[in-house]
Amino acid sequence: MTDIVMREAVSDDLELLWEFLALATYEQSAATAKAVPLIAAYLEAWRRPEDFGFVAERDGLAIGATWARQFPPHEDPRYYVQDRTPEITIGVREHARERRVGERLLRALSTEASHRGLRLCLNVRTTNPAQRLYERVGFRPVPGMTVTNRVGGMSVWMELREPS
Repeated sequence: MTDIVMREAVSDDLELLWEFLALATYEQSAATAKAVPLIAAYLEAWRRPEDFGFVAERDGLAIGATWARQFPPHEDPRYYVQDRTPEITIGVREHARERRVGERLLRALSTEASHRGLRLCLNVRTTNPAQRLYERVGFRPVPGMTVTNRVGGMSVWMELREPS
């Protein structure tokens, strides 16, 4: 997939980002993602001054998106709140998976984080094969941060301290 265009995610992309949030959180649709407060927090009031992200397009159609949001200390304690370490969300349409779209998105996001002097973190289900992608890009598990997720399974927090 060499004809992929990477562009910055802008305010007008909000509805598109909801679709990718639904994919990332295993929700049936953007509407169901919006109805779960824990999930909706990742996009409510998009684009806060510290929010940033990217959209991958092929033939003018969005095939993936990733973004970062810094949660302040007063947010829900289930978010990983570390100073200057925004949490990322990433979603790639099924037909574009295993074609390095996710890797390209993560590398664009990590480069931007590096320019901003930030680290990045994420939360991934232990059963999600994308965990291998995160490790390949440089994310590492945070010791002691394996938690029960909202559906009763296990998730691990990972952090990218030195973006590649």
